[in-house]
Amino acid sequence: MDKQYSADLTISMKSGMTIQSKSYVDGDKMRNDTTMNGMAISMIVRKDQQKVYSVMAAQKMIMEMPYDPGKFLGQDAASVGTEGKFELVGPETMGGIPCTKYKVTSEKAKQVYFMWLDMQNKVPVAMMAADGTFTVNWKNYKVGPQDPALFEPPAGYQIVPVPGAPGTGQ
Repeated sequence: MDKQYSADLTISMKSGMTIQSKSYVDGDKMRNDTTMNGMAISMIVRKDQQKVYSVMAAQKMIMEMPYDPGKFLGQDAASVGTEGKFELVGPETMGGIPCTKYKVTSEKAKQVYFMWLDMQNKVPVAMMAADGTFTVNWKNYKVGPQDPALFEPPAGYQIVPVPGAPGTGQ
């Protein structure tokens, strides 16, 4: 997948919960803007700084915690695709779009996924965990560098370390 892009994501969980978000990716920097239960939350993942910021705009507050790859496997997969062994399954239509389906075995996440890629436009269309725990659908996929300000905590917000998180001293 591309290392720099933005896209609208719909993540559907096996539990029935659906999450709509806007995702921005620029290398090892990721941001997801989500509204859940009427509250807007932005999650900024900075692997380069080994930090994660949870930005709550209504409260003008940022919760800061250390980056723990084990807690962000699904987020990484949804945002930047999976890394691992790709095996061609074959052509399949997904959401009315002719795609090429792949089985992806991720060494890092110790998971198996299926990915549907629109080969004509060279963009991801969907990804599903083989165990059915979640499905990700991409729309409005736009390749290119992202505004660096998207990956910085907003100025004027109170930054609060997450109590009990490793590396915070709390």
